[in-house]
Amino acid sequence: MNYFGIIRPAMVTCLMLMLYLAIVVVSLITGPSGLDPQLLSGFSLSPVTGDSEMANVIVTWLLLPRTLMALLCGAALGAAGVLIQGATRNPFASPATLGVNAGAMLAIVLGSVFLPQFTGQFPVVVAFSGAILTTILVFRLAQAISDSPVNLVLIGMAMTLSLGALSAGMLMFYENRLDGLYTWGAGNLSQFDYQPIQRSWPIIGMLTALALLFARRLDMIELGTEQAESLGVNVRRTVGLSLLIAVLLSSTVVSQVGMISFVGLIAPHIARGLGCRKVWLRLLVSTAVGALLLLVADVAARLIPLLISDSHYSFPAGVMTTVVGAPFMLFLLTQRKRVSALATTPGETGIQALFHLSPVTFLSALAFVFLLIFGFSLFGNLDLQWINLRWPRVLSAAFAGAALGVSGLVLQTLTRNPLSSPDVSGLTTTGVLFVVLGLVLFPGLGSLEMTLLSIMGSGFALLLLLGLSRLTGFNPLLFALAGLCLSAMAATLISMVLVLGSNQSSEVLVWLSGSTYAVTSERFYLLFISVLAVLPLLFAMWRRLDILQLGEYLPSLLGVRIQATVAILLVMVALLSAVSVAAVGGISFIGLMAPHICRVTGLSSHRHLIPATAMMGSILLVGSDWLSRTVIAPFEIPSGLLVSGAGGIYFILLLLSGKYIQRR
Repeated sequence: MNYFGIIRPAMVTCLMLMLYLAIVVVSLITGPSGLDPQLLSGFSLSPVTGDSEMANVIVTWLLLPRTLMALLCGAALGAAGVLIQGATRNPFASPATLGVNAGAMLAIVLGSVFLPQFTGQFPVVVAFSGAILTTILVFRLAQAISDSPVNLVLIGMAMTLSLGALSAGMLMFYENRLDGLYTWGAGNLSQFDYQPIQRSWPIIGMLTALALLFARRLDMIELGTEQAESLGVNVRRTVGLSLLIAVLLSSTVVSQVGMISFVGLIAPHIARGLGCRKVWLRLLVSTAVGALLLLVADVAARLIPLLISDSHYSFPAGVMTTVVGAPFMLFLLTQRKRVSALATTPGETGIQALFHLSPVTFLSALAFVFLLIFGFSLFGNLDLQWINLRWPRVLSAAFAGAALGVSGLVLQTLTRNPLSSPDVSGLTTTGVLFVVLGLVLFPGLGSLEMTLLSIMGSGFALLLLLGLSRLTGFNPLLFALAGLCLSAMAATLISMVLVLGSNQSSEVLVWLSGSTYAVTSERFYLLFISVLAVLPLLFAMWRRLDILQLGEYLPSLLGVRIQATVAILLVMVALLSAVSVAAVGGISFIGLMAPHICRVTGLSSHRHLIPATAMMGSILLVGSDWLSRTVIAPFEIPSGLLVSGAGGIYFILLLLSGKYIQRR
């Protein structure tokens, strides 16, 4: 008799129960002032008076419902992760990486603004409508591009960034009506009664039980679509219903506590690592692990601010899950056995031309449009006083747009992937993180210090991505996916820094969204000098960029030192991204859109693409700056939010139109 096969599961179960009990106890004694064992007196069955009465109130109405909500939501996300990964046969898939949570969050924000009464009564319905629409869109876009599972996650995370920007814009625009929703949206488990739990547990329990009915069919689907159909499984219906249950579970969580990321990614992997091969067993273990993970994250979110700064603030639990989950996903990308069957290097990836213009004609037209928009934005008011105030921001927008556009062009060429850009690759977001750290720790930093910090941040991101790329075989899709993970982690760390440095937070919030509002002449001069020094060097390398498009082997045959050339180009990209961040903050999608718009006109040589992309990036950002000043004047919208919204719409239209191609 195989006693080891019986003892091992029993030992794991006992350890899990002991760990559960320990974490639950810690959660119930982690009060507003930190760990307080005296709160255990709140469980006394004898009549309570004085301190015991206060402890009873804190435990009963604050800590116990918060603990139960963490366990409930973690279990739901763990189950949703198993269903999504099983249905898609993709170990990178989860409610967070497919945009499900972001769609539900945006629906809640929009519902709170336009349908507040209905959203208050039926939050799950509102969240589900946004989540299911986003899920359908992500899957349709993935099917339009290719069958690559990594592409599915890449699109889902890009959609998450876009929808997150729209949510942030709504939260900023309707600040008074959505007061408190920002912290809630980041995954806040604070509870003051048991009503949310009473509303949620029947839905989550019923859906989890229903998911068990599909476990055997998902086991067969893991063998392959053809084999599952030969065994009588309706693959299309099973996948659709499994995804529907997962979306409902995720929507229920988002409607109650906001966005909790990466629990649905980590829990199924831990369950599989514990030896759970069958889906039904993996589903049960993943619910238990997910509950434990979220409760641990919530306890850490309450304790870390007290340990670091003796602050009575607490991080949202969703922040802590992202801090752990994003590095975990980066770790998965380094496991070649996991990714070898999921992603292969595409033979050709690019943008199909809509029409073909001669380079001279297009560049001349682009120069005319640039001068027109630039002049209108700068001289729209002939008052000399307004021009003196306006010229630093307009010129900064022009040079930053050019820098970001060319950076995106070079990244797309090097990775042979038109979904690459400085923001998607994490270069700009990490630069923003370093600048925010500097502003919070050392208020009153000058322009030179901010630029140096931004360069350090972008350089750090570049080194990390290059190291990961070496581990993953320099696969372009995995490079982009690693960049998205890095962006998510950096954005989360920014939120943590702002919570710890709340006194200085208001000074950087608008700048974080990407704005030319506070640009000074000093920042402009630093940006001007850097761009003027780097862009000519990049233009001088246009022949090498053309050759690098030919693949992995032909450039070396033509005498190009690939590794040295790529390293030099990436350093230039990091420098351009860094000085742009230091000048105008976190601007997204310029580096994605500008090269695409130029390529659809038929331009192919970098001799023409570099100046065209520089002018197109300038047009996009200068135009966004003008719109940000005039749309709701005298108020102002951060130009970065306008660009993000436009970029999200453009991204969807690009993929739906089929102009993105990927052939092997």
